[in-house]
Amino acid sequence: MGAEMSPGEQTQAPASVMVVEDDARMLDILRRHLEQMGYQVRATPSASAALLMLEEARADVILSDVRMPGMDGRTLLQIVRERYPATRLVLMTAFGSVEDAVESMRAGAYSYVTKPFKIGEVAAVLRSAAREAVAARASSRPRGAAGGPVERLIGSSPQMEAVRRAVLEAGEVTATVLVTGRSGTGKELAARAIHAATRARASGPFVAVNCAAIPEALFESAMFGHRRGAFTDAHDSHVGLIERSAGGTLFLDEVGDIPVPQQAKLLRVLQESELTPVGATRPVKVDLRVVAATNRNLEAMVRCGEFREDLYYRINVVRIHMPELSERPGDIPSLSEHLLAEIAREHGGPPAAPGQVISPEALEALSRHRWQGNVRELRNVLERASIAARGRRIEVSDLPLSTTENARVVEPALPTALTLAEAEKAHLEKVLALCNGNRTTAARVLGIDRRTLLGKLQRHGLVARGTPTPWGDTSLRER
Repeated sequence: MGAEMSPGEQTQAPASVMVVEDDARMLDILRRHLEQMGYQVRATPSASAALLMLEEARADVILSDVRMPGMDGRTLLQIVRERYPATRLVLMTAFGSVEDAVESMRAGAYSYVTKPFKIGEVAAVLRSAAREAVAARASSRPRGAAGGPVERLIGSSPQMEAVRRAVLEAGEVTATVLVTGRSGTGKELAARAIHAATRARASGPFVAVNCAAIPEALFESAMFGHRRGAFTDAHDSHVGLIERSAGGTLFLDEVGDIPVPQQAKLLRVLQESELTPVGATRPVKVDLRVVAATNRNLEAMVRCGEFREDLYYRINVVRIHMPELSERPGDIPSLSEHLLAEIAREHGGPPAAPGQVISPEALEALSRHRWQGNVRELRNVLERASIAARGRRIEVSDLPLSTTENARVVEPALPTALTLAEAEKAHLEKVLALCNGNRTTAARVLGIDRRTLLGKLQRHGLVARGTPTPWGDTSLRER
């Protein structure tokens, strides 16, 4: 490997992993297992040696012990985050605790594993981290690079053409963007494309935040940062994820999961371009562009009081909807070709001509399948099929059984008409789910009082008869 490869050259090679572990036996075991999995592996017993190796050649992922003689894993993490922002670092330790995990994630670790662990668990984390590292490098590609910012939005269907046009248009403005769509449709890919298409942001950082993955108690500190001494164990100041994205793009995935108390603070960031870290006395100015994404119905959440209306309008300035894969079956052949080439690169396999990768019969079976998991499910199926094929062309028999069975169902059965009572019961269940079971809120959304709602729930068997009346039911979820 050279000192620095172009993005195109990097994606042609297997993912590179650096293992940093002072236990010689563990270091050798990890190196051998990861090499067998097809990774380019470099191993070293010290963090200081790892930094010297990184100067010679970058790594997609670093798997590092926390407690080591000399420089520890957390210090290594801090330096790597500053010098090599596209590299993802996974920490491992035999002294794991919730506090250690929290501090590592706050400091920017991609993930955290506790010894003893199964090698398969580590491999799954590394595979995900490597994908994100490669995508992070691709997202910072200059606007004039081959293929342009929308090159990874695969498909020639009218729906995808509309998405690409919307992404390029969003790149011409600085307004906040809301990307909607079911899970697995590629909302983060669209967000990265918007970042790359925005001339003033493409060279800055792209910081992706899964809002649903941050515990509510840690959300404020993780997002807005904190000052030293702001709370117990705050031994050092911490720069939050929002501030880290200054000059670039902040991607808020699953934005509907942001705790309601923190929504007001995020609104201020969007309105005033400033934030106040926990324990700080003065606000900090931030220059960033926000792209939010959700698979939830934010309008219904606003009606239920679970999402601030003013924040909803603030993030819903430019809206892009990602279509489900079942809505664009004509894109499956080109998408499958792209994904199989990507899978081959990750597994270290040689590139192949399209006709040699997957048979027409297998493509037809894939095109007839109803993809409830969307592109993410398609990728999983193709990866499993490529492993089953063992280097030869993928045939229908290589596809997972559930896929081939579903593929035979060419035309879905017509839905059975519901009776009025069935329709009312289904609607009640849907509204209750949207309101997280809060009957007071559900009654308000339905335009009826709680007493009437309780009667309907009893009638449809959604609660047991004899449930206490609203004013006597102390078990009801109130807010």
